[in-house]
Amino acid sequence: MSNTISADEVGSIERPVPKPRPHTRPTDSIANPEWIYVDGSMVARAAATIHVSSVAARYGTSVFEGMCVYGGESGQSFVFRAKEHLTRLRQSLRIMEIDCDYSDADFMDAILRSVRENQIRGDAHVRLSVFVIGEGLSECRGPISLVCVAHPRPATPIDQRGSHINVSTWRRVDNSIMPMRIKAGANYQNSRFGTMEARRNGYDEAIFLTTAGKVSEGGHSCFAMVRNGVLITPPVTASILESVTRSTLLELAADDVDLRVQEREVDRSELYIADEAFFCGSRKEICPVLSVDRFPVGDGRVGPITRRLWDAYQAVIRGRNKTRAGWLTPVWQDSKP
Repeated sequence: MSNTISADEVGSIERPVPKPRPHTRPTDSIANPEWIYVDGSMVARAAATIHVSSVAARYGTSVFEGMCVYGGESGQSFVFRAKEHLTRLRQSLRIMEIDCDYSDADFMDAILRSVRENQIRGDAHVRLSVFVIGEGLSECRGPISLVCVAHPRPATPIDQRGSHINVSTWRRVDNSIMPMRIKAGANYQNSRFGTMEARRNGYDEAIFLTTAGKVSEGGHSCFAMVRNGVLITPPVTASILESVTRSTLLELAADDVDLRVQEREVDRSELYIADEAFFCGSRKEICPVLSVDRFPVGDGRVGPITRRLWDAYQAVIRGRNKTRAGWLTPVWQDSKP
């Protein structure tokens, strides 16, 4: 009996298809706040508006920062790595040439008031945005509106965060076209194309390649993988956001988890032979990748190194790792709000 597989038989072989699942990840399950910070005042949600003729509404001329607040075991809550997020916001404003007179103290006031006045005692995702509300063409630099929205959200365990992803047919925008290293609202239209395509085809998320065909990042988060015990992530020159969470995990991996770390170009084919993989970002934190183009990643479950990184991350954000206390800004003026 011949062991040869015919061309027709090869065509009939199907890889396992992930079971249908909701396209809302646990980290997307956020509640709307009652009050929103707008230009120095807390206003009711319905009143937090910009004009339809503003450059922000017409052309997407805005920058923003997404950052996290975490409830610590002491009863205190913390803004995680606020300084680093505000530095990146300043860089985004500079590159986008948006006129902004607000100070870092003003930004922090917006963040803390948004959390406190909505009485958020646990975890939250905070979005600090600068919109160009002037009317005119896309090159308008101001005036601007500063808006901060704090969404309470539940903490979810690592085992409920897995995603099945595909490699998008849409390429990541190149730095020579639009700089993806900043958080400009218009940049996320590129993410929208890839994400909508992925979900039409039965996946949870997309991963983008650069114009050169190397791995870049996900639609709303950076990417990392493990091969032979080494944590590997594309470099900042691979059309990725200069992610605060990514840099946090690289530092924790090297110093706290004792992993070898490589920042290097990643080929698409490496995705199919990775031992572990995950997305990371302020909103997603760490989200394991369970399959890529229906190739299981490892054994199709959360890997041991991903779990170790998750545990190290949790120790920091919950205030248990005292060596990283400088990354935490207390929300409340006493330890037990």
